[in-house]
Amino acid sequence: MHHDKEGRYTGFSIHGHADGYEKDGEYDLICAAVSAITLTIAGGLQDVLHKEGTYDSDFGFMEVEISSPDEKSQILFRTMVHGLRAVETRYPSHLKILDKKG
Repeated sequence: MHHDKEGRYTGFSIHGHADGYEKDGEYDLICAAVSAITLTIAGGLQDVLHKEGTYDSDFGFMEVEISSPDEKSQILFRTMVHGLRAVETRYPSHLKILDKKG
C-alpha cells in the first residue's frame, strides 16, 4: 500500500501473490481472491470514481497510483485492505501486506 505524507492511501502494487505455492493446492484460491479484490478496487477507482492516475496490470502484477486521494477513494482503499487482511490472516505464509509511507 502506498501513502502520501498525510497518511492517505494513494495506490498499491501487487506482485507474485501466492507465487511459488502452485503445488500446495492453495495457489488458485489465493491468486483468485487477491486478483478479485484488487481488480474490483482498481475498477472502482478508475471507472466509478474516475480517479486520474496510473493503472497497470499484467499476469501476476498490478500497479495503481492515483493523483488526488479523497474520502471516497480512501473508503475503497480501506475496503481493499480489509479484504486482503482477511486473506492474509487465513494464509499468512502466502500473502504479506506491506505499507510504503510517502
